[in-house]
Amino acid sequence: MWQVIFPKNLFEDLNKFLFSNAPSENGCFILATSYKTKGGRLVILVNDVLKPKDDSWNRSGEHSLEPSSSFINESVVRADTNNSSLIFVHTHPNFSHPSGFSPIDEKSNKRIFANLSQILVDIPLGSFVFSRHGICGVVFNGGKIQPVSSIKIVGKIMSEFPGVGFDSRPYVVDSKFDRQVRVLGKQNQKKLQELTVTIVGAGGTGSPLAVQLARMGIKKIRLVDRDILDKTNVSRVYGSKESDIGKPKVDVLKKYIESFSKTKVEAFKTDVIKDDIVSVLIDSDVIFACTDNLSSRSILNDISVQYCVPLIDVGCRILMNKDESINQAIMKVQVVTPDTACLWCTGTLDGKVIMQESLSEKEKNTLTKEGYYEDIEKQPSIITMTTMASSMALNKLLGLLGVFGTDYDSLTQIELKDGFMINTNSPVKANCICQKRRGMTDKRRIVN
Repeated sequence: MWQVIFPKNLFEDLNKFLFSNAPSENGCFILATSYKTKGGRLVILVNDVLKPKDDSWNRSGEHSLEPSSSFINESVVRADTNNSSLIFVHTHPNFSHPSGFSPIDEKSNKRIFANLSQILVDIPLGSFVFSRHGICGVVFNGGKIQPVSSIKIVGKIMSEFPGVGFDSRPYVVDSKFDRQVRVLGKQNQKKLQELTVTIVGAGGTGSPLAVQLARMGIKKIRLVDRDILDKTNVSRVYGSKESDIGKPKVDVLKKYIESFSKTKVEAFKTDVIKDDIVSVLIDSDVIFACTDNLSSRSILNDISVQYCVPLIDVGCRILMNKDESINQAIMKVQVVTPDTACLWCTGTLDGKVIMQESLSEKEKNTLTKEGYYEDIEKQPSIITMTTMASSMALNKLLGLLGVFGTDYDSLTQIELKDGFMINTNSPVKANCICQKRRGMTDKRRIVN
């Protein structure tokens, strides 16, 4: 079974176009990329819509729609040129129409799959029906027709619903979440609990974030961090004690969370710069960047952009004066989705710093002495700020679920010393690299 992911703006434009011709059927072709996660999930990520022209249909009416040979050929060429999956989409625009494929549709699917697979070899093909009752879809892959079990819409608001014929599981509210449900509502509580979240960085911001998520009832948390706990971490890492010094941070946090919750925790003592962890990251509903370097942030940003996985970046920085007084105390949280700016767009990522982080320890020490590089492991930090930043990040997750309405701010920055806060929706830069990489999935390797 397959999951289909639509960027929210694309889905809304497509849905509006498809039903604009009611009561007559309407249709188009869409281009998509496909991939399989390490957990076995099969995914189609929609990238583009190929809308018809006046002469694109052999037949068009209230109960029928047949694309012309020229429309099919043009679409096949686009798909072949872009090495993309090709999916035919049509509507059943009236409430009396079937919610799924009609017998005629099923015959057409077999015919078009047989023909297209001769040209688009070893590439998944698809057929979707948009009806007033939902979306029904099938994917032709490996000589077999397989159903689409769920449709995910990813933007500033993230939602998911089952494909036609797949019922959502009933949800019973656990009484221990009663006060929480009074804030979130039953549906948002259900969405929250069904998420699989990956937290990269199990330190000052990652550990309180994981603990809060577990207490809110989330289903699965994946922790990624290569570091072991040292003495300076104990004052900020939740669930840690001095007897844990020398143990992997992810193991310490996993043990603590499992001591008080039913949340499934998977611990990965590795670096996001390792190629084998990418498949774990793309199999997430949301990724939190709680890491302390820009190299790993840039990889997480690429994963978010290429695979349409929302990223919530968490930053915390204290700048000191020479007399050891506080100059600035800054917390920054940013949400990266197909609708919002990426970390390059907002200047969070800096190519010069990323290059310096790749240097050897000897080279870093030389630059540090010359005043060109700052050792991130020695930066000042305090639990009051790291915990506050993690709570800000969790509220952004609630924003993604729709708890705060349809237009929450994607970036929040707080400076504690001088007492100011910035809430904004940073613009997506037209010339940013993210515009070329959106939806590329496996077409571009992230870790070399």
